[in-house]
Amino acid sequence: MPIALLKQIKLLTSLFVIGFSFITDVSSQKLLFFYSQGNASGTTPYVQIDIDGKNIGTIGLNEYASSFSESEQGHRISLKRRGLKGIEFTTEPRGGAIRFFEISLAEARWTTREKTEAEVSKGIMELCREIYNEETSKSRPEEKVTGVISQSGIAPPSGTSILVLTNGAEDCCQISADLLGELTSMGFQKNYRVIERENLDRILDEQKMQMSGLVNSDFAVEAGQLTGAQQVAISQCYCSNEDAVYSIKIIDCSTAEVSSSAIFSLRSPLELGEKTGEIFSPE
Repeated sequence: MPIALLKQIKLLTSLFVIGFSFITDVSSQKLLFFYSQGNASGTTPYVQIDIDGKNIGTIGLNEYASSFSESEQGHRISLKRRGLKGIEFTTEPRGGAIRFFEISLAEARWTTREKTEAEVSKGIMELCREIYNEETSKSRPEEKVTGVISQSGIAPPSGTSILVLTNGAEDCCQISADLLGELTSMGFQKNYRVIERENLDRILDEQKMQMSGLVNSDFAVEAGQLTGAQQVAISQCYCSNEDAVYSIKIIDCSTAEVSSSAIFSLRSPLELGEKTGEIFSPE
Protein backbone atom coordinates (compact mmCIF):
# COMPACT_ATOMS: atom_id res chain seq x y z
CA MET A 1 0.00 0.00 0.00
CA PRO A 2 1.47 3.40 -0.91
CA ILE A 3 2.72 5.45 2.00
CA ALA A 4 1.35 8.90 2.69
CA LEU A 5 3.85 11.67 2.25
CA LEU A 6 4.70 13.41 5.48
CA LYS A 7 3.92 17.11 5.40
CA GLN A 8 6.92 18.22 7.36
CA ILE A 9 10.14 18.76 5.43
CA LYS A 10 13.33 18.23 7.40
CA LEU A 11 16.73 19.64 6.59
CA LEU A 12 19.41 17.02 6.95
CA THR A 13 22.79 18.70 6.44
CA SER A 14 22.56 19.54 2.70
CA LEU A 15 19.83 16.96 2.10
CA PHE A 16 16.17 17.94 2.08
CA VAL A 17 14.15 14.91 3.02
CA ILE A 18 10.45 14.24 2.67
CA GLY A 19 9.41 11.28 4.78
CA PHE A 20 7.24 8.24 4.34
CA SER A 21 6.25 5.68 6.90
CA PHE A 22 5.05 2.13 6.39
CA ILE A 23 3.73 0.58 9.58
CA THR A 24 3.56 -3.12 10.30
CA ASP A 25 2.74 -5.05 13.44
CA VAL A 26 6.14 -4.95 15.08
CA SER A 27 7.51 -7.12 17.84
CA SER A 28 11.26 -7.24 17.18
CA GLN A 29 11.72 -4.13 15.08
CA LYS A 30 14.11 -3.64 12.21
CA LEU A 31 13.95 -0.39 10.28
CA LEU A 32 14.77 -0.47 6.56
CA PHE A 33 15.58 3.09 5.51
CA PHE A 34 15.97 4.20 1.84
CA TYR A 35 17.05 7.66 0.74
CA SER A 36 17.99 9.16 -2.61
CA GLN A 37 20.51 11.76 -3.69
CA GLY A 38 22.41 12.81 -6.82
CA ASN A 39 21.34 14.47 -10.06
CA ALA A 40 18.36 13.38 -12.12
CA SER A 41 18.04 16.21 -14.63
CA GLY A 42 16.67 14.98 -17.95
CA THR A 43 15.26 11.79 -16.42
CA THR A 44 12.58 10.94 -13.91
CA PRO A 45 13.80 11.32 -10.33
CA TYR A 46 11.10 9.03 -8.93
CA VAL A 47 11.96 5.59 -7.58
CA GLN A 48 9.35 3.00 -6.60
CA ILE A 49 10.50 0.78 -3.73
CA ASP A 50 9.15 -2.74 -3.17
CA ILE A 51 10.14 -4.99 -0.28
CA ASP A 52 9.23 -8.68 -0.60
CA GLY A 53 6.68 -7.78 -3.27
CA LYS A 54 5.01 -5.00 -1.26
CA ASN A 55 5.23 -1.40 -2.37
CA ILE A 56 6.30 0.92 0.46
CA GLY A 57 6.17 4.10 -1.60
CA THR A 58 7.77 6.16 -4.33
CA ILE A 59 10.43 8.74 -3.53
CA GLY A 60 11.94 11.58 -5.51
CA LEU A 61 15.32 13.24 -5.30
CA ASN A 62 16.40 13.97 -1.71
CA GLU A 63 13.46 12.09 -0.24
CA TYR A 64 13.26 8.98 1.93
CA ALA A 65 11.00 6.01 2.59
CA SER A 66 11.12 3.61 5.52
CA SER A 67 9.57 0.30 6.44
CA PHE A 68 9.66 -1.92 9.51
CA SER A 69 10.28 -5.64 9.44
CA GLU A 70 10.01 -8.45 11.99
CA SER A 71 11.86 -11.00 9.89
CA GLU A 72 15.43 -12.02 10.69
CA GLN A 73 15.78 -13.34 7.14
CA GLY A 74 16.92 -11.46 4.04
CA HIS A 75 14.51 -9.30 2.02
CA ARG A 76 13.91 -9.06 -1.73
CA ILE A 77 14.36 -5.42 -2.72
CA SER A 78 13.08 -4.10 -6.04
CA LEU A 79 13.77 -0.51 -7.15
CA LYS A 80 11.96 0.74 -10.26
CA ARG A 81 12.57 3.94 -12.23
CA ARG A 82 10.48 4.68 -15.32
CA GLY A 83 12.39 4.42 -18.57
CA LEU A 84 15.46 2.88 -16.92
CA LYS A 85 16.47 -0.63 -15.96
CA GLY A 86 15.35 -1.55 -12.49
CA ILE A 87 17.57 -2.71 -9.63
CA GLU A 88 16.84 -5.90 -7.74
CA PHE A 89 18.79 -7.50 -4.93
CA THR A 90 18.34 -9.58 -1.78
CA THR A 91 19.62 -8.34 1.54
CA GLU A 92 21.66 -10.65 3.72
CA PRO A 93 20.58 -11.24 7.32
CA ARG A 94 22.44 -8.81 9.52
CA GLY A 95 22.32 -7.48 13.06
CA GLY A 96 21.40 -3.98 14.04
CA ALA A 97 18.04 -2.30 14.46
CA ILE A 98 18.42 0.06 11.46
CA ARG A 99 19.66 -0.66 7.92
CA PHE A 100 20.51 2.16 5.51
CA PHE A 101 20.18 2.00 1.70
CA GLU A 102 21.48 4.91 -0.35
CA ILE A 103 20.05 5.35 -3.86
CA SER A 104 22.35 7.42 -6.09
CA LEU A 105 20.57 8.99 -9.04
CA ALA A 106 22.17 10.17 -12.31
CA GLU A 107 20.83 11.07 -15.74
CA ALA A 108 20.95 7.58 -17.23
CA ARG A 109 22.68 5.61 -14.51
CA TRP A 110 21.69 4.86 -10.97
CA THR A 111 22.98 2.61 -8.24
CA THR A 112 22.16 1.61 -4.71
CA ARG A 113 24.38 0.56 -1.84
CA GLU A 114 23.78 -0.44 1.75
CA LYS A 115 25.68 1.78 4.15
CA THR A 116 26.86 1.28 7.68
CA GLU A 117 25.94 3.55 10.56
CA ALA A 118 29.42 5.09 10.40
CA GLU A 119 28.94 5.99 6.72
CA VAL A 120 25.68 7.92 6.98
CA SER A 121 25.43 11.54 8.04
CA LYS A 122 24.55 12.57 11.56
CA GLY A 123 21.30 14.08 10.29
CA ILE A 124 20.15 10.83 8.69
CA MET A 125 21.15 8.87 11.78
CA GLU A 126 19.12 11.16 14.03
CA LEU A 127 16.11 10.95 11.72
CA CYS A 128 16.24 7.15 11.68
CA ARG A 129 16.45 6.97 15.45
CA GLU A 130 13.45 9.31 15.70
CA ILE A 131 11.41 7.12 13.32
CA TYR A 132 12.52 3.96 15.10
CA ASN A 133 11.77 5.23 18.60
CA GLU A 134 8.39 6.60 17.58
CA GLU A 135 7.29 3.34 15.99
CA THR A 136 8.59 1.07 18.76
CA SER A 137 6.78 3.17 21.34
CA LYS A 138 3.53 2.56 19.41
CA SER A 139 4.04 -1.20 19.32
CA ARG A 140 5.30 -1.51 22.89
CA PRO A 141 2.57 -2.92 25.14
CA GLU A 142 1.38 -0.51 27.75
CA GLU A 143 2.86 -1.56 31.05
CA LYS A 144 0.28 -2.55 33.57
CA VAL A 145 0.31 -0.51 36.74
CA THR A 146 0.34 -2.87 39.70
CA GLY A 147 0.62 -2.59 43.45
CA VAL A 148 -1.37 -1.95 46.59
CA ILE A 149 -4.49 0.14 45.99
CA SER A 150 -5.55 0.38 49.62
CA GLN A 151 -4.49 -1.18 52.91
CA SER A 152 -5.73 -0.86 56.48
CA GLY A 153 -5.31 -2.41 59.91
CA ILE A 154 -2.44 -4.40 61.37
CA ALA A 155 -1.36 -7.87 60.27
CA PRO A 156 -1.91 -10.65 62.83
CA PRO A 157 0.97 -11.61 65.14
CA SER A 158 3.36 -14.27 63.87
CA GLY A 159 2.14 -17.81 64.51
CA THR A 160 -1.57 -16.89 64.46
CA SER A 161 -3.79 -19.69 63.15
CA ILE A 162 -5.60 -18.60 59.98
CA LEU A 163 -8.34 -20.22 57.93
CA VAL A 164 -8.47 -19.08 54.30
CA LEU A 165 -11.85 -18.83 52.55
CA THR A 166 -12.59 -17.49 49.07
CA ASN A 167 -15.39 -15.43 47.62
CA GLY A 168 -14.67 -16.53 44.08
CA ALA A 169 -12.77 -15.18 41.07
CA GLU A 170 -14.30 -13.49 38.03
CA ASP A 171 -13.31 -14.31 34.44
CA CYS A 172 -10.75 -11.53 34.00
CA CYS A 173 -8.73 -12.95 36.91
CA GLN A 174 -7.71 -15.98 34.83
CA ILE A 175 -7.62 -18.09 37.97
CA SER A 176 -10.04 -20.54 39.56
CA ALA A 177 -11.50 -20.01 43.03
CA ASP A 178 -9.65 -23.11 44.25
CA LEU A 179 -6.29 -21.86 43.01
CA LEU A 180 -7.07 -18.43 44.44
CA GLY A 181 -7.46 -20.05 47.84
CA GLU A 182 -4.33 -22.17 47.49
CA LEU A 183 -2.11 -19.25 46.49
CA THR A 184 -3.51 -17.07 49.25
CA SER A 185 -2.80 -19.85 51.76
CA MET A 186 0.76 -20.15 50.49
CA GLY A 187 1.24 -16.44 51.15
CA PHE A 188 0.26 -16.83 54.80
CA GLN A 189 2.26 -20.02 55.46
CA LYS A 190 5.59 -18.25 56.02
CA ASN A 191 4.43 -16.38 59.14
CA TYR A 192 1.21 -18.09 60.20
CA ARG A 193 -0.28 -21.50 60.88
CA VAL A 194 -2.69 -22.04 58.02
CA ILE A 195 -5.55 -24.42 58.73
CA GLU A 196 -6.17 -26.88 55.94
CA ARG A 197 -9.42 -26.26 54.09
CA GLU A 198 -10.13 -30.01 54.24
CA ASN A 199 -10.65 -29.63 57.99
CA LEU A 200 -13.49 -27.17 57.39
CA ASP A 201 -15.05 -29.34 54.70
CA ARG A 202 -14.97 -32.34 57.03
CA ILE A 203 -16.56 -30.41 59.92
CA LEU A 204 -19.24 -28.95 57.67
CA ASP A 205 -20.01 -32.43 56.37
CA GLU A 206 -20.23 -33.85 59.87
CA GLN A 207 -22.62 -31.08 60.94
CA LYS A 208 -24.60 -31.34 57.67
CA MET A 209 -23.83 -27.70 56.84
CA GLN A 210 -23.11 -26.31 53.40
CA MET A 211 -21.38 -23.24 52.06
CA SER A 212 -23.65 -21.37 49.69
CA GLY A 213 -23.20 -18.04 48.01
CA LEU A 214 -20.72 -15.42 49.15
CA VAL A 215 -18.86 -15.83 52.42
CA ASN A 216 -20.02 -13.18 54.90
CA SER A 217 -18.47 -12.19 58.21
CA ASP A 218 -20.89 -14.25 60.29
CA PHE A 219 -20.13 -17.45 58.40
CA ALA A 220 -16.38 -16.68 58.44
CA VAL A 221 -16.40 -16.34 62.24
CA GLU A 222 -18.44 -19.52 62.64
CA ALA A 223 -16.14 -21.46 60.27
CA GLY A 224 -13.11 -20.13 62.13
CA GLN A 225 -14.49 -21.20 65.49
CA LEU A 226 -15.39 -24.65 64.16
CA THR A 227 -11.83 -25.21 62.95
CA GLY A 228 -10.10 -23.55 65.89
CA ALA A 229 -8.76 -20.66 63.80
CA GLN A 230 -7.98 -17.37 65.49
CA GLN A 231 -8.40 -15.38 62.29
CA VAL A 232 -10.17 -15.97 58.97
CA ALA A 233 -8.86 -14.53 55.71
CA ILE A 234 -11.43 -14.01 52.94
CA SER A 235 -9.77 -13.81 49.51
CA GLN A 236 -11.51 -12.55 46.39
CA CYS A 237 -10.65 -11.50 42.84
CA TYR A 238 -12.97 -9.29 40.80
CA CYS A 239 -12.87 -7.21 37.63
CA SER A 240 -12.45 -3.44 37.46
CA ASN A 241 -12.34 -2.03 33.92
CA GLU A 242 -11.36 -5.54 32.73
CA ASP A 243 -8.37 -5.59 35.12
CA ALA A 244 -8.11 -8.16 37.90
CA VAL A 245 -8.24 -6.70 41.41
CA TYR A 246 -7.50 -8.79 44.50
CA SER A 247 -9.09 -8.25 47.89
CA ILE A 248 -8.13 -9.94 51.15
CA LYS A 249 -9.64 -9.12 54.51
CA ILE A 250 -8.81 -10.78 57.82
CA ILE A 251 -11.50 -11.20 60.48
CA ASP A 252 -10.73 -11.78 64.15
CA CYS A 253 -12.84 -14.74 65.30
CA SER A 254 -12.98 -13.48 68.89
CA THR A 255 -14.42 -10.07 68.01
CA ALA A 256 -15.92 -10.68 64.53
CA GLU A 257 -14.20 -7.47 63.42
CA VAL A 258 -11.95 -6.92 60.42
CA SER A 259 -8.42 -6.66 61.81
CA SER A 260 -6.67 -5.91 58.51
CA SER A 261 -7.42 -5.73 54.80
CA ALA A 262 -5.83 -4.94 51.46
CA ILE A 263 -6.88 -4.35 47.86
CA PHE A 264 -4.18 -4.74 45.21
CA SER A 265 -3.41 -5.64 41.60
CA LEU A 266 -0.80 -7.98 40.13
CA ARG A 267 0.99 -8.52 36.83
CA SER A 268 0.14 -12.23 37.07
CA PRO A 269 -2.15 -14.24 39.37
CA LEU A 270 0.85 -16.45 40.15
CA GLU A 271 2.28 -13.52 42.15
CA LEU A 272 -0.63 -13.74 44.61
CA GLY A 273 1.17 -15.88 47.19
CA GLU A 274 4.27 -13.69 47.33
CA LYS A 275 2.24 -10.47 47.45
CA THR A 276 -0.01 -11.80 50.21
CA GLY A 277 3.01 -12.69 52.34
CA GLU A 278 4.50 -9.25 51.70
CA ILE A 279 1.34 -7.30 52.61
CA PHE A 280 0.37 -9.32 55.65
CA SER A 281 3.78 -9.60 57.23
CA PRO A 282 3.73 -9.29 61.05
CA GLU A 283 5.57 -6.30 62.43
